[in-house]
Amino acid sequence: MALAVVSTSWIAIQALAEEPGTATIESMYVLEDAPLPLPSDTPAASRALDFRVGGISDLFHAETAADGTIHLWGITDRGPNGFVEKPSSDGSPAKPLRTLPVPTFQPLLLKLALEAPAAAGKPGTLRVVDVKPIATADGAPASGRPAVAPPRSKPMVDPATAQPLPIDPDGLDTEGLAPANGGGFWIAEEYVPSLLRLTADGRMVRRIVPIGAVLGDGDGRRAGCEIVEALPEVCLRRADNRGFEGLAQSPDGSRLFTMLQSPPEPLAGATEDAVHVPLLVLDPVKGLPLAEYRYRLGEPGEKPADLVAADGKISALSATGNDTLLVLEQSATASRLYEVKLGPVARPAAGKVATASKRLVADLAPLAPIFNAELNRGASGAPGKLSDLKFEGLALLAPGVVAIVNDNDFDMDAAGAAPADPSIRRTCLWVVRFDADAK
Repeated sequence: MALAVVSTSWIAIQALAEEPGTATIESMYVLEDAPLPLPSDTPAASRALDFRVGGISDLFHAETAADGTIHLWGITDRGPNGFVEKPSSDGSPAKPLRTLPVPTFQPLLLKLALEAPAAAGKPGTLRVVDVKPIATADGAPASGRPAVAPPRSKPMVDPATAQPLPIDPDGLDTEGLAPANGGGFWIAEEYVPSLLRLTADGRMVRRIVPIGAVLGDGDGRRAGCEIVEALPEVCLRRADNRGFEGLAQSPDGSRLFTMLQSPPEPLAGATEDAVHVPLLVLDPVKGLPLAEYRYRLGEPGEKPADLVAADGKISALSATGNDTLLVLEQSATASRLYEVKLGPVARPAAGKVATASKRLVADLAPLAPIFNAELNRGASGAPGKLSDLKFEGLALLAPGVVAIVNDNDFDMDAAGAAPADPSIRRTCLWVVRFDADAK
């Protein structure tokens, strides 16, 4: 189908000399303004904050309807979260603590449709056509609270009392989404980190965790699905809030791929080890690991010290072939789309992990002022850090054509535990074209 350019003002920017790595925007869609589905036990004070649907953390292309409408599945993260300050008892500066205003929020699977704009020069609408809250195998609600106790995770607190919320062995910070063979979904989450197999209605079937991981807080509560310890130990060393960030299924359904968001800790200073991210290949039926690779952040000539200073990270991935991925990588100074080739799947020899080969296929930095103006409602220029665009979802629509969506953090005010007032940051999806064959 033909995808119209949303704004004629973009054409001049796109008319720059085409070079390898050039990306162009074909269309843009804004997520519809709709109330966020909240659990029945949501506190009245939190319900009064009027949270809206947002926080989309990943995508995959579901189907294209007979009328040309593109449908995608998306997933929210753990839910609205912000910060409150807990006064100190010794007179030192108050310490900001991350809070969950809706402690029982269930991460949501969202079926989305791309609706064409009503008039030329206007954005289209990213319409929510189905919602599936994630639940345990017996239908009990999952939550966005941590599934592992400190020091493995930092506590989330109640915004009213600043007291730690209870650990939930079924808690999820959902960040990656892929289809499962035979129906249903695979999701990747940051807390443990772990992979979960879900039924078509969003119930947990199996949770794959790193060897040695312990869910819950040791009080004997059982998780609500089968738990399998199978992921490599390196996953346990994920940096805080930097667990699994992306998930993809190969076109033939034979493999799953996932990556940590950042290099694992402890980092050995600004060395080569400090800029390599684990990339796992997994069996799509049981979720068990088949192979492991190292992915080096940045461009080949970039120094580790510069990459560490820019806080390079993985934002999303999508499979273009059975051993080929697109990886969306962002840092304070870069926003790039790479093609990664893995080669034959084989378990590495002890102590040896192959480094995946990569090449730049699209530099998104020249388009940053456009992205920033749309998602931040008229902001001028690129953001101070390109990673502040918060691109977190990537879906392949056709060769050289992808959908990219930002996580708007439910438009939470960074200084508090409530949505920004007036509303500032919105969820936008862009259809972006690049030269998939450029060398």
